[in-house]
Amino acid sequence: MWRTMRGLLRPGHLTLAYLAGQRRRYLTPLRLFLSICLLCVGLVHWVRPAHEKPTDQVSFVHAKIGVKDGRFVCESLPAERCVYWQRRISADPELLKDLEQARRSNNQMTRQAVFLAMPPSLALLLLLVYWPRKQAFGLHMVASLHLHSFMLPLITAQVLLARWFPGVAWISGGSLAAVVLAFSAVTLQRIYQGRPWLTGVKLAGVCVAYISVFALWTGLAANWNLQRILM
Repeated sequence: MWRTMRGLLRPGHLTLAYLAGQRRRYLTPLRLFLSICLLCVGLVHWVRPAHEKPTDQVSFVHAKIGVKDGRFVCESLPAERCVYWQRRISADPELLKDLEQARRSNNQMTRQAVFLAMPPSLALLLLLVYWPRKQAFGLHMVASLHLHSFMLPLITAQVLLARWFPGVAWISGGSLAAVVLAFSAVTLQRIYQGRPWLTGVKLAGVCVAYISVFALWTGLAANWNLQRILM
């Protein structure tokens, strides 16, 4: 594990070592990614500020119910569902806490689903941008698993930092993006070789497509949460 984690900090090292047959020295790419994924999802779900504000609203990406200034709030839900939840919450105000807990539990499951969907999505994008080389999908999948194993702890740290110190979240977020882009550029250059400027162009295209795919998966997960809990 420690040898693998040290190698993970060196762009492209684990992927090149795996492809060179050095597979007993390190954790397999899938095992490494799954271990980090479970740890990160657990941290995001369970590690919260000790004095978190009481729950008075339950928010999804495009819907919200709760109580504000003594008045019931219901946004982006059908009228009959708003009437239904207003009646239930008026009868039992503690229901909001149960709904918030259900939302967090479902978020944990959907985060895992999104995280598991992203490595093959990135591998497919790498396959497309490096299509002329006719390389096997497995190569791109190994590179994608190692890249995500590096990114997930950084993203988790950013989420937790924003939870405790919202005022500096944009600074740390910009730093995180710069680190991930630099690491990814060096990784792709080491694994795929080629001209550095062309690697940069391909990375830019992959980033745009990756963000779009991530937004799509996240939107589907949020809609599933909404349908499962409030509808």
